[in-house]
Amino acid sequence: MIDFRSLTEADFPMLCEWLNKPHMRAHYQKTPITIEEVRRKYSERLSPSHPTYCHIACYDGEPFGKLQCYLLRDYPDFASEMGEHDGVAVDLFIGDEHFIGRGLGKAMLRSYVLNVIPSLFPQDCKCFICHAKENTIAIRGSLSAGFLPYRDVIEGGVESLLLSFDRPN
Repeated sequence: MIDFRSLTEADFPMLCEWLNKPHMRAHYQKTPITIEEVRRKYSERLSPSHPTYCHIACYDGEPFGKLQCYLLRDYPDFASEMGEHDGVAVDLFIGDEHFIGRGLGKAMLRSYVLNVIPSLFPQDCKCFICHAKENTIAIRGSLSAGFLPYRDVIEGGVESLLLSFDRPN
């Protein structure tokens, strides 16, 4: 059973530990990060007025991943890079490597898109996720979760694939 809860300040040490794991280096957190940097980056996202919503995914009550979602129009530079200005963008990672390879990434993503995002953005039915083309594991997981290839993009100078998911109304 996968549940989601809002990210809290108490999660910052765990988040810092996850972000510094070797498996995070390839595609998400390329350089080491300190607890102070985690606090600076994520503290503002705890405010209800911040446009990014951050969540921790738990499997049978044990935290294993982080997700976030936001309206593309709230980040116009990123939206231009993606070539889309409407819809919800999703980012995620599995932080605890013990949960990798168990199908939880696709289950986490699908459940998040169907159960969490509609409560935050009920009018926005199109969701997007972007992965570096070399991150074939993430692409496979998103495809398995029901996302479809949408277009090739360059994200942060990296050849990437933008995938989309149309939520039922």
